[in-house]
Amino acid sequence: MSELFTPLTDGTGHPSRWPSAMLVCSQTEARRNGAEWAPTHIISVYGPENRYLGLPDFDQTRQIHARFEDVVDPSAPGAPTPAHIEEILGFIATLPKDARLMIHCLQGRTRAAAIALGILARTLPADKAGQAIFRTVPQASPNPLLVALFDRALGHDGKLIKAGRKFPSTGLRAAVA
Repeated sequence: MSELFTPLTDGTGHPSRWPSAMLVCSQTEARRNGAEWAPTHIISVYGPENRYLGLPDFDQTRQIHARFEDVVDPSAPGAPTPAHIEEILGFIATLPKDARLMIHCLQGRTRAAAIALGILARTLPADKAGQAIFRTVPQASPNPLLVALFDRALGHDGKLIKAGRKFPSTGLRAAVA
């Protein structure tokens, strides 16, 4: 099912020219369909107190477990931190050109979508990254705290925050709450 991992960039700007071939999904979809979808790498997002319920038996050298809650207040228990963003960006920097990255959180709409947005914003302008996310994940509602952390880490000066709050001109949705 390689069409699920359609490249979203041309690879320019990535150390190994990885073209951002990724899939954003829910934890349930990852568990049920992961073997069939055959990702080469996974970012699993779930709360610090939750059990991992994603793709079982995946090679742990090709997976990171990002453990933080889906909260918008940086002072909330279990909130994502700049260290989480650094870990994710470090993992992304090692992906080979043929990587097929699956990113999943509980529902695949908030944390996973925000991470995908941040990953794309490494090599695309913020508005183009936003358009790519909302085109490929129409139900996306990127977690605003995660988007702000990526914005800061990537030096986008608020542009990524703006991109994470709106859909492209398809009329699907005016703003992300």
